[in-house]
Amino acid sequence: MASKDNSVPEIEIDLNKYWLVLKRRWLILFTVFGLTTAAAVGVGVTQDSKYKAEAKLLFELSNQASSLVGLEGANRELRALTNLDNPLDTQIEVFRSVPIAQEVIEKLNLEDDEGETLSPEDLLKELTVTGIPGTDVLNVTYTSDDPELAKTIVNSITELYIQNDIQANRAAAVAAQEFITTQLPESEAAVSDAESALRRFKETNGIVNLEEESTNLVESLFALESTRIQLQSQLADRTAQASQIQEKLNLNTQEAYTVGLINESPGIQDALLQLQTIQSDLALARTRYREEHPEVVGLRNQEVALQSLLRDRIGVTLGTTQQLELPADDLQSGQLEQDLIASYLRLEGEQSGFAQQVSQLNSAITQQQSRARLIPVFERQQRELERRLDIAQTTYETLLQNLQQARVLENQNTGNARVISPAILPTKPLGPSLKLFLMAGCFGGALLGVIAAFLADLIDSSVKTVQEGQELYEYPLLGVIPACRYVGLKGKNVPEIVVRDETQPYSVRQAYQSLQANLKFSAIEKPVQTVTVTSAVAGEGKSKVAANLAVTLADLGHSVLLVDADLRRPIQHEIWDLPNVKGLSSFATGELPLQEVIVVKEPNLHILPAGIIPLDPLAILGSEYINSLIQACEQTYNYVIIDTPPIIGLSDTLTVSRATDGVLLVMKPGMADAASIRTTKALLTQARQSVLGLVANGIHVKGKTDHYFSKNQDYVTVSSQQLVDVTSNGNHAVKAHQPR
Repeated sequence: MASKDNSVPEIEIDLNKYWLVLKRRWLILFTVFGLTTAAAVGVGVTQDSKYKAEAKLLFELSNQASSLVGLEGANRELRALTNLDNPLDTQIEVFRSVPIAQEVIEKLNLEDDEGETLSPEDLLKELTVTGIPGTDVLNVTYTSDDPELAKTIVNSITELYIQNDIQANRAAAVAAQEFITTQLPESEAAVSDAESALRRFKETNGIVNLEEESTNLVESLFALESTRIQLQSQLADRTAQASQIQEKLNLNTQEAYTVGLINESPGIQDALLQLQTIQSDLALARTRYREEHPEVVGLRNQEVALQSLLRDRIGVTLGTTQQLELPADDLQSGQLEQDLIASYLRLEGEQSGFAQQVSQLNSAITQQQSRARLIPVFERQQRELERRLDIAQTTYETLLQNLQQARVLENQNTGNARVISPAILPTKPLGPSLKLFLMAGCFGGALLGVIAAFLADLIDSSVKTVQEGQELYEYPLLGVIPACRYVGLKGKNVPEIVVRDETQPYSVRQAYQSLQANLKFSAIEKPVQTVTVTSAVAGEGKSKVAANLAVTLADLGHSVLLVDADLRRPIQHEIWDLPNVKGLSSFATGELPLQEVIVVKEPNLHILPAGIIPLDPLAILGSEYINSLIQACEQTYNYVIIDTPPIIGLSDTLTVSRATDGVLLVMKPGMADAASIRTTKALLTQARQSVLGLVANGIHVKGKTDHYFSKNQDYVTVSSQQLVDVTSNGNHAVKAHQPR
């Protein structure tokens, strides 16, 4: 069994393609780069120099007026209203208040750029007050284009703030004096009332010395107390034992009795075990999920249900509907704890018996203790009256003392804040330097330029490389013609015969020689003699390729006829500097014989111009004269090269090419888009045209890594028995080919 390949396909990144995009769009890249850099430098040059002065204030609790009054409303301590508030935030707002800003403006006589008095809002725009985290320090800064003014404003505003704070402290001390003065008469009256109440209490109850009276009562009851002591000794023994057990159980009598019943109830124990299990699962789930997670919510619901079930079962067992308040671990106990509970309940029974005996003995001496029972009441009332008197006296004395302190605090010159770092003259301006603006502009310009270049290339839907065009056409590539420099005839954009121009690179002639050699073997069944040269759209250089191909064939000794069948925009007569009075249109209409319209340019090269442009070129190209022309020329010439209009939008080429051996498509990157190429291919396929191959024209090979033109121009020979095969990646290969 074959093993399954799970390997991830490698993604190959062709950096050369990106480099070619940047080369094609270099103008856009450098334009955006230059504009962005210039803009950044312009912003940096126009930036005004700003200076920032800075001062620091430390806040401390120096106000004591609140301790003199103790009432809400007079407290000026730095404290927040809630735990989430920062008390320094309030002081920041005080710093930025309009009254303080107005005082600074009036003190320094500040004016704006128009000579008007500066508004508080404009001053506060440049003022920044922030608290330093983790400290009680405020940082006060002011920004201005005048460093001296910035320093002066910061120091002035901190000074005014401290002065206002001192005035506020003095105002609080004055308020404390006024409050104490109003409270003194009331406090003095309270002392007098407390003294009168204590005196009336003693007179009414005939109290002289409660302590001496209590001693006499104890002696009279000594005999009875001896008996009671014996009973109490036994009671204490039982109580001690019960207390020891209770300390171990940590339960009272009712709770011990309840725990005993609960531990003997199977239903309660079963519900308790289930509750403990759910609580353990809930604790574990909370470590994994949030409270709103469905699993946590489900466990909480189960916990609530089990708790309700447990309370119901406990209520049924105890015979009560009241909620039982017991720790969870007391609901389960072992055998030892159950034994202790039994002992505890037994001792409690014995203890109750002794207590009852003591109670009966106490009832016997009730009459003797009647007065004794009143003694504690009298003592409590007396202590309460004495305490009220002490409080009234203490309050009165405190008010007198605080009144003296408030008078001292009224003259204090300290506040809650002090300057720990005054503002000094700033020497360095704020903001980035011109160098940083330049660096930022260069970086941003390069980035924006690259983005703009790739966007422009993405918007441009034309086929940009030979490889893309060949992949769309799917025809063999017979030749690649380099881009040539030429000067149009009489200022017109007219192609030249570049294969005979000694100023052109040798690679141009080499390309046309390779094209004619590959053209010979493009059709295997019969030799190629008549060739229709065309392109998908205008501007791809078909006329130039046709003319230079004809010259190349003629230079090799072949007899060649170059026919200009573009009866819409003929150009061959301009390339060869011929008159266009008579030509193909004259012959096709029967006006002139073929011998009179053919121009003998060279011994091996004859040219048939287009002639006068007719009203209906398609009717002329579809006539029998064209077929007879091609048949006659095949008997006379080795090659007939026919220059035809572009295929898109016209039927001229498809009409002419039916009588020829095949079509030679000229393709120039950057002219036709993918849709045009697909349409051209569909039209050729539908018309059943024989396509010999492609010619890539106007290729800028300088700097490309995939061109196959030889760098050694002195050592290039393309044999007529060799076929140049250009692979999809642009590499050059020569294969020997023998005709059938």
